[in-house]
Formats: sequence, structure tokens, C-alpha cells
Amino acid sequence: MKIAVLGAGSIGCYVAGCLLASDPTLSAANALTLIGRQRLYDDITANGLKVTDWQGREQLTKPEHIAFSIENDSLVDADVILLCVKSQDTEQAAAIINQHAQQSAVVVSLQNGVGNAHLLRQHIKQCVIAGMVPFNVFYKGNGHFHCGTEGNIALEDPNNQCSDIIKALNNASLPVTVYNDMKAVQYGKLIMNLNNAVNALSGIPLKSQLGDRQYRLVMAKVLSEALAILKAEGIAPARTGKVIPKLMPKIMKLPNFLFNVVASSTLKIDPEARSSMYEDLALGRRTEIDYLNGEIVRLGEKNHIATPVNKHIVNLIKQHEVAQKGSPHLPANALLLK
Repeated sequence: MKIAVLGAGSIGCYVAGCLLASDPTLSAANALTLIGRQRLYDDITANGLKVTDWQGREQLTKPEHIAFSIENDSLVDADVILLCVKSQDTEQAAAIINQHAQQSAVVVSLQNGVGNAHLLRQHIKQCVIAGMVPFNVFYKGNGHFHCGTEGNIALEDPNNQCSDIIKALNNASLPVTVYNDMKAVQYGKLIMNLNNAVNALSGIPLKSQLGDRQYRLVMAKVLSEALAILKAEGIAPARTGKVIPKLMPKIMKLPNFLFNVVASSTLKIDPEARSSMYEDLALGRRTEIDYLNGEIVRLGEKNHIATPVNKHIVNLIKQHEVAQKGSPHLPANALLLK
């Protein structure tokens, strides 16, 4: 089995690093190739690929054992393509797959958002597997990727086409849960991801942000809007971790001492963890806001239901994308409409 990671950013590099560290034959046989940006190519070819996590994982693959390419034609002999590009780049990735990949390849979407697998199926002939990555990965520089939260990778595999990659992920201590229908799971992850923008705008680590009740009260409003919209759509978001989605607004409103008791048993977050959207702002990149909080705004307009807090947060993120000055470090009250 030859694996290619297309769009090797934080998630792609972390997953690849875990796979390489667990199975040296992947590097020995040149059976895993990362395809990504020049910046990460330079870092990883100089320093290797280091993966750590909140539970104490610490694994390093040396540069000479890593195949990293900035050329898309490296897809040509891949049996499995782990697609990790941003949601806004899905159509472009589909064109790359059409041009370079063999039709027998299996494409596994490990992307944020809820519509990527459907969009891929409209544009490519390869088998597309919907997936979901629940954990957060933060790039610390010099080839070091740190996973700061917990959760199992979710895959939709009704025809048992992913048994080999599932086995490889499980062996790499990246446990996989298989579902027959990913829609509810993806919306469950979307609910969790609505905090990405709040974290990016706050500019502080996730644990510190969630430890501040004022930011949690913002999140309670964000989540209440989202749950009302999904109810109107007839979507019941699945539980993807230890927290039941419909209870999240109530949990966010708890006073600190009670929230800390609940969080200690349900939310395992590393003190260093930050959202990927924070990293996007720091690097001056376009974010996935249209596919996260923007999805709630879109569904709200479709159902004639107001989503003022989510809409305000979308606008704030877009303003700071244009500014390209990183996180604005906004206080919680700035995330609410005056």
C-alpha cells in the first residue's frame, strides 16, 4: 500500500509522522509521501518530522526517512490519498487528483467542514471516503507537530474499502471509529469547530480561552444559534467526544468552578493547544471560516433564522484575514454585537 498525504499541513504532517514512526517499512519502501508547501518542505527536510501529544507521545522520524514533495505528480502511484487541504481548496485538489492519480486510488477526506466528500464525488472518479479528525494539532516549528486534544478519527467505510489504512492508523495509535453515515458525525465536529474562530480572535491558548467564562458565554450564544439552525434542518449532530452537543451551551454557561469539574472529565486539552484558525491568521492565510461559522450563517439564511453572533464572528475573521496581522487578541465582549 502506497500512501500520499495531499495538503500536508498540521493534520497531514501529524498523521504522517505517526504512521512513519509506527512502521519503518513505510519509509524504507518509500511508501508514504507528503505533498505540501515549500515552507514545511524546508523545515522537515532540515529537522525531520517530530510528533508529540498531550498524553506523552514523542516520536521523531529523521529527514532521510521522509519523502516530502512539493510536486503534485507524486500522487501517480498512490493507492490511498489522505486529503488534508483546506475546504476552500477542495475543487483545486480534485483537479490535481484527476490529473495525476490513478483511478483505482481511494481518496480519504480528512478535512474540516461538512460538504467536502460530496464535492469530491462530483469532480473525481476515484472512490471517496468521508472522514473526520476530532483532535487539534498545532505546529511548533522546526518540523514539530503537537496534538493537544483527544478523539478517534472517524471514517465512513460501508464497503470495507479502507481496511488497510484503518489497520495502519490503529497501529500508529491513531484509533479509528467506522460509521455507516458520516453526516451527523461531521455536524457534530462542526459544532466543536465553531470555537476555532473564537480562539483565533482571542489569541490565547484553547485551555485558557475555555477557562475564561466571558469567552464561554460567547460560545454559548454561538452554539445556541447553531443548534437551533441544525434542528430546523432536521440534523441531530452526533456526539464525537465525551460531550453531548445539545448540552454544550449549558456547560459553557457554568461558573468556573463547576465548568472545571465538568471539563476535567470531558475535555482533555493540552495547555499549548490553539486552533488551526489562529495559525492561519498568524501566517496571513485565508481561513475556513466560510465552512464553519459561515455554514451556520448560510443555513440560518436558508431557514430565515437570525444568527447574529456567528455572523459577527465571520465578519471579524474576514477583517483580520485582510489585515494579515495575526490574531487581534480581542476581549470576549468584542465578539458580541454592541
